[in-house]
Amino acid sequence: MKQKPLGMRIGESLFCIFYLCFAAYAAFTFSSKGNTLSSLCAIMALLLGGGDGFHLIPRVIIDLKGETADEEENRKRTFYLGLGNIVSSITMTLFYVYFYRVMELRTRTKVPSILFIILVMLTFIRIGLCLFPQNDWFKGSNLKWGIIRNIPFVIIGLIVVYILVAYHKSYLLAALVTVSFVCYMLVVLYARKKPAIGMMMIPKTICYIWIIAILLG
Repeated sequence: MKQKPLGMRIGESLFCIFYLCFAAYAAFTFSSKGNTLSSLCAIMALLLGGGDGFHLIPRVIIDLKGETADEEENRKRTFYLGLGNIVSSITMTLFYVYFYRVMELRTRTKVPSILFIILVMLTFIRIGLCLFPQNDWFKGSNLKWGIIRNIPFVIIGLIVVYILVAYHKSYLLAALVTVSFVCYMLVVLYARKKPAIGMMMIPKTICYIWIIAILLG
């Protein structure tokens, strides 16, 4: 695959660094407030930035170093990217469990407990699927299993959007969650054939930054 231009690699790297720094700042700011709602928001921010850091930091290093013909170096790169993708897949799933609780406390609106039970069950299913070796995380991932493991994740997204609209009347947050899932699934389904689709991870990440910024406000 042709290497991206240096300017693009630097731009993407700067964006990733900004995102990780923002998540760290948000987690610190939330934790300093010392109440239950802020503590849960701090955990959300840590899950977001900490989980993504596992794959974004290796990606930034790779982009700044550029391509290499060293087989051992390429093997290490594939391993750390695969490990990072596993971790971020798990932390992003957990993110929505905390988001559910944060919104319930923030709006003081009680949501039927059955929805939370379903959400938790789907979370365990999704995490379990992410751990199957058939995912081929360390070989560039497997499209079939990419679809399988994301079925419960998409359902989680649909439930969260439904709750945001029907119970919390948080239409902007619902729109941001929707856009983030659409961008993410476009990458899952088409990025292997059309690498440029991978750029959709940028608007996806912007949606998450916007969500955290709203909660900070």
